Amino acid sequence: MGRKRTIDRDELMKAVEAVARRDGIGGLSIDAVAKEAGVSKSSVVYDCESKAGLMAAFTRYQLAHHRAKYDEAHTRFEGQPNACLRTLIETFRTAPTDEDIAMALMLSVGMGASTECRDIMRDEMRRDAEQIRAEAAEPHKMLRTLLTLHGMAFLEFYDLHRFDETTRNELLDELMAIAESDKGASPLQD
Repeated sequence: MGRKRTIDRDELMKAVEAVARRDGIGGLSIDAVAKEAGVSKSSVVYDCESKAGLMAAFTRYQLAHHRAKYDEAHTRFEGQPNACLRTLIETFRTAPTDEDIAMALMLSVGMGASTECRDIMRDEMRRDAEQIRAEAAEPHKMLRTLLTLHGMAFLEFYDLHRFDETTRNELLDELMAIAESDKGASPLQD
């Protein structure tokens, strides 16, 4: 029986993840991903063009899943001051799992190897920072809060330090109090 002719994008991204977990980023190749996904190499090349394109697609896929979780959590803060920052703080309440850490490390390797992957992540970070700045009455204070949150995330997602649940929640409560203390940007006047 021949390989499938069409590629289901979710299945292809699951194959990228499976190969990277099994063989490491060094073992990630178009051949290995095609075999794992049960499609032809030419189908993967047609869809992603190169290994760098495959990593860029995987980075976008992971960010889309992250953004979907963010969007779901954002409904709780919609219409309130500093909704973006408050949502980011809230989404970090759950400690990263070993799987989350492995995924962060894999994406980090992709960013190191690919300008496109770095650009994708840079655009995502810029989008959040710009939104936080736009929503705040005291933009620099809210950006420092974001920086603190990202520092905490960096430590945990790169498995450099793991906060116990009590400490994590105390720190996040303090960051949330800072976000809540800002009255938010004034509505635009006509």
